[in-house]
Order: sequence, then C-alpha cells, then structure tokens
Amino acid sequence: MTLFQKKKLRLIAKRIIRNEKQLRLYLLNLHWIKIKKQKLRRKRRTFIRLWKQQRLNTIRKYQWVA
Repeated sequence: MTLFQKKKLRLIAKRIIRNEKQLRLYLLNLHWIKIKKQKLRRKRRTFIRLWKQQRLNTIRKYQWVA
C-alpha cells in the first residue's frame, strides 16, 4: 500500500468516526426541548422555595423587633 493510499484510508476512517460522533450527539439531543423545560421547572421551583424562605426570615426578624 502506498503512502497516498494509507493517507486516503486514514481520512476516510476519520470521516466515518466524525459522522458517527455527530449522529450520536444528534440522537442524544433529540429531546433537548423536554430537557430544557425540565430545567426551567426545577429552576423556578428552587427560586420560589428560596423566595419563601427569605420572606419567612424577614417576617420572623420584624416580629421580634415589634
């Protein structure tokens, strides 16, 4: 096998590997909208919980002062 043939074979192999990786990433990210919505729900719940804790702390603080 000549050097040119080896180089061509390596390029073809690299292209196949790259295409398989792109396909795998595409398949992994098919449900990206569902994942995004789930993250937003989780974020919103966390912010609500933190806001409630902050409100409770301020109410408790001002109860002792009055």
